[in-house]
Amino acid sequence: MKWGECKLIALQTMFSNEGTTVNVDDVNQDYINAMPGKANEAMQQLASVGRPIRKTFRITLEEGAAAVESGEKLILPTVEKNYRIRLTDYCPRFRCIERNQLMLETADSYGRAQDWDLEGDDVLVLPGDTAGTYTVWYDAYPVKITAATPEDTELELPEEAAVLIPLYIAGELYKEDELAMATMWRNEFEDGLVKLQMSYQASPKGGTVTRVRNTTGWW
Repeated sequence: MKWGECKLIALQTMFSNEGTTVNVDDVNQDYINAMPGKANEAMQQLASVGRPIRKTFRITLEEGAAAVESGEKLILPTVEKNYRIRLTDYCPRFRCIERNQLMLETADSYGRAQDWDLEGDDVLVLPGDTAGTYTVWYDAYPVKITAATPEDTELELPEEAAVLIPLYIAGELYKEDELAMATMWRNEFEDGLVKLQMSYQASPKGGTVTRVRNTTGWW
């Protein structure tokens, strides 16, 4: 869903826009001005308790390598000590990492990393003497919406989560106009959030991954 579509649906829900495009007038201007903040509130809830925004970051340890940071990858030399890597320094909008979301690929195997730790909320501790590539799956905060956000900006949430944002906006902004309607829309948002949680919890997320060893030389 694009930001402009979200605004239009919210305004239509509040009976404040006619037609298929956002028409700014004296009636809906205050609503539009307040929308970015309410959209951010909705996205924070949806991403934190409904449907997380999952991203990856790769850390490769190579013997004799020079330290290089390149986009979504960090290359480090193997050393006889632990590395402490603050993930918020490398992962855009880092929120958290789950215990089962760190994979390790070595020259002859691939599976869930076993020898690692997390200090505080974001400091990843890795053994420096293990050559291989770690893939860190982490949850990210959504990109914030502002008054300057272009209409064609894609909201960084799955569609089943994004469709709930207009309900939250309408429920919050319509309180002073008609509380009963606002409460109904907010209840619809909360009901949708619960269903989103249930759907995500029931979806396959992977279980125990056994170590896979390369014996053919094809990868």
